[in-house]
Amino acid sequence: MLRRFLAPLALLCAPVFAAEPVSYSRDVQPILSHKCVACHACYDSPCQLNLGSGEGVQRGASKLPVYDGVRTKAQATTRLYLDAHGEAAWRAKGFHSVLDPQAGQAALIARMLELGRNNPPVPNAKLPADLDISIGRDNQCPLPGEFEAYAKKFAHAGMPFAVTGLSDAEYTTLQRWVEQGAPVEERMLQASSAEQKQIAEWERFLNAPGARESLVNRWLFEHLFL
Repeated sequence: MLRRFLAPLALLCAPVFAAEPVSYSRDVQPILSHKCVACHACYDSPCQLNLGSGEGVQRGASKLPVYDGVRTKAQATTRLYLDAHGEAAWRAKGFHSVLDPQAGQAALIARMLELGRNNPPVPNAKLPADLDISIGRDNQCPLPGEFEAYAKKFAHAGMPFAVTGLSDAEYTTLQRWVEQGAPVEERMLQASSAEQKQIAEWERFLNAPGARESLVNRWLFEHLFL
């Protein structure tokens, strides 16, 4: 009888353990790689938001387009790992955070995901007529203080953009990560033995004489480096 009485009491007094912190490298980057980098992983990503690495996520977004056919003056390059190092340096170059809460509001990335969650595309149906998915669309790139107006005008332009979106588990993981302060572990890139072998093979090829080698060198220089 006493045991029956004490059992519920023991459950009430049991210690409560906090949920394991979300890891960027283990939990977050795989989701971004699977659902976001199709658009957000190159120099000309929408709003220059590169979600292919922790450095890109921390760099944030910018309204300035990388490619502008009517530009008459050169613009400073904004290459990850080369043109600035660390958040402060990127803020000085005009990039704004998508991870930091602003004026009592959640982080911009969380609000974009919530907008997409609340207004998902209808499965197996045409996208809304007011949703521009053309290659020449005008990316809005709202600042945190501009988000409310953006959400009202572009209700169907949440993230992920124009696709089915995140699963319940993926959405919960990203929101928990943001709530925990969106930490990004600093990890030094270390090439594996297979990657080191590939690097050596490419270096041998690119340094060899020949028309084919020169052509590939030129293409890589013009399309990737520049």
